[in-house]
Amino acid sequence: MNFRELPEKIIEYTCYALFFIVPIIWLPVTSELFEFNKMIIVYLATSVILSAWLFKSVSDGAIIFKRTPLDIPIILFLASNVLSTVFSIDRQTSIFGYYSRFNGGLLSTFAYITLYYALVTFFDKNKLFRLLKILLASSVLVSIYGILQHPTPLFRNPDGSFRGIDAGYWQEDAQSRAFSTLGHANWLAAFILMLLPFALFFLTQAKEWWGKAFYTLLLIGQFLAFTFAYSRGGTVGFVTGLAVLVAGTIFVFRDTLRSFFKLKRFFPTSIRFFYPPNLGFFLILTLLGWFLTLYFFSNAFLSRGVRLTEIKSTIETQTPSQQTETQLTKPGTETGKIRLIVWKGAIDIFKHYPILGSGVETFAFSYYEFRPAEHNLTSEWDYLYNKAHNEFLNYLATTGSLGFFTYLLLIITFVIVVIMTLNQKIDSWQKFFLIAALASYTGYHAQNVFGFSVVAIALLFYLIPGFVFVTIQTTTPAKISLPFLKTSLTAKLARGIVLVAGALLVTGSLNMWLADYYYNQGVSTTNDLEAYKTLKTAVFLRPDEPLYKASLAGPTIHLATSLDGDERKAKTVEAFNYLDQAKNISPNNINIWQLRLSTLFELAKVENQYLDPAITNAEIIADLAPTQAEHQYNLAFLYNLKGEYQKAQEQLEKTVTLKPDYQEAWELLLEVDSKLKDEKSLAEHQKKYKQLFP
Repeated sequence: MNFRELPEKIIEYTCYALFFIVPIIWLPVTSELFEFNKMIIVYLATSVILSAWLFKSVSDGAIIFKRTPLDIPIILFLASNVLSTVFSIDRQTSIFGYYSRFNGGLLSTFAYITLYYALVTFFDKNKLFRLLKILLASSVLVSIYGILQHPTPLFRNPDGSFRGIDAGYWQEDAQSRAFSTLGHANWLAAFILMLLPFALFFLTQAKEWWGKAFYTLLLIGQFLAFTFAYSRGGTVGFVTGLAVLVAGTIFVFRDTLRSFFKLKRFFPTSIRFFYPPNLGFFLILTLLGWFLTLYFFSNAFLSRGVRLTEIKSTIETQTPSQQTETQLTKPGTETGKIRLIVWKGAIDIFKHYPILGSGVETFAFSYYEFRPAEHNLTSEWDYLYNKAHNEFLNYLATTGSLGFFTYLLLIITFVIVVIMTLNQKIDSWQKFFLIAALASYTGYHAQNVFGFSVVAIALLFYLIPGFVFVTIQTTTPAKISLPFLKTSLTAKLARGIVLVAGALLVTGSLNMWLADYYYNQGVSTTNDLEAYKTLKTAVFLRPDEPLYKASLAGPTIHLATSLDGDERKAKTVEAFNYLDQAKNISPNNINIWQLRLSTLFELAKVENQYLDPAITNAEIIADLAPTQAEHQYNLAFLYNLKGEYQKAQEQLEKTVTLKPDYQEAWELLLEVDSKLKDEKSLAEHQKKYKQLFP
């Protein structure tokens, strides 16, 4: 390997590492264990690949890349996201993504598109198949862990009942719905359903019996892990993908199948096809494994948990390790009903922001404004929804009609290209690969009608078209000359700039991870001084992140209350500086306003002068979330605390109208009626209270 080949090798092996690490990585030391660490790996890999690509371009005196049939849709989609970010209600979130989700921000979109063009430019069929096999190898680990999370005889409780490998470690019950290294059962199901068609493709291409046996075991293991996720959206995606796979195979290979099933040749041909160790034998084994899995463990629509009756959950310690805002997996209101309510809110957001939406990834903030009041009557009335739980409606709400239609254009163009290519004269293996890719792609979008993309599956969404274009060689070489690099001096200078820029990109990605590490340490400790120091380090590493600054205000105030005189005043001013900076960065971020309210309330306990600012803050939150009963109650609580009983009464009546079964609000309303000596209202409210809470 000579010096000029080094950048290409770096790009190739970085892609291998990316596809192996992303599905399996999670770390218990960050604020979000799964998505954040996967996103950082994507940023690191993109930084390395982009730097190596630019270094090669400088050395060659030209930027070399390959054009694809998706160039125009990608440009339009990216442009719509940029415009939506520029006019976003929260640009910080639109650029970096919602904190705790991370995927979907403008920065991540740039990263995925860079990876797409790197793949089609530097990969051929052999490298691509190696990449996919590495991805499938990673899925082996994902599947094994998912299977072991389900109760098995390998792990037992003290009473002898079966349990999963990590029972009691997570907030979520992984025994009922496995989520493996993906962080959520729906995400595990989506990841596996996208890989199953490719595993089946490699089964058909394997030459040796042991290769066929490996892919057969992989398909059975993946399906077992998929089943243990008990994801209804994932099951819809799986059935859709399987239907496309079967229908596409029958239609494309109809002549071959017709010949195969001719009566005079059927028996000898079928014997050869199904005789061990031929392909048909392993296909039957795969289907048998799938049917046995369904027989013993049911499916997501018939069972949303473990079917085996002897299994007992012995989760005694709930460790706050997995951060989730919405709890669509927990008992309570039927999840389909909740989704319909959220979808209604998403449509209302679109109606208010019809062209560019509320801003890329800002659903968590815009939904509060248009949240249907009936959401208060569900079991998830006080949860924060940062996604529409429908990828299409999420794009419609956050990027408007422009972003939504360019997203559809991207999808439809790829599907049309695949269908048109299947009608051309290409090798049989290429046709089956295209059918597998189309099955994976359509399955992904079918499950996204009930969910949303995360890092591991978003990576596949953006790169599956690249897999296809590399396989069928429909890319066109392009070149942008760099004549100013002809001299040795300018070339050396340009290489130096690229190396420095690459180092800054890599350092920036690592810096994001380190800042979150300190942030997590700060919000996890009860020691105010330790929290102050670690959160201050997080702010130093990432001064642009408002969440860090708003969180730092809390321990700063606690430290201030333990001081006297000028020191106390200085510390209080410091805390409010953090809050003001956070508010200025994200003025529509309700999480920031809630942290501000918490800080002001802590101060108001000690110094009454801070009660009015706390009320003002609560009024802003109530305006940002006009139908959220909890926020309306908080404002009423502060009115009552100040002695403004008339306002408190009016606010509480609004609250119980939004949520009639809000017991705390009713109890406070009765208390306020007594303070006002409003006997008529008290009698009326007591009667309603007894009816609701006999």
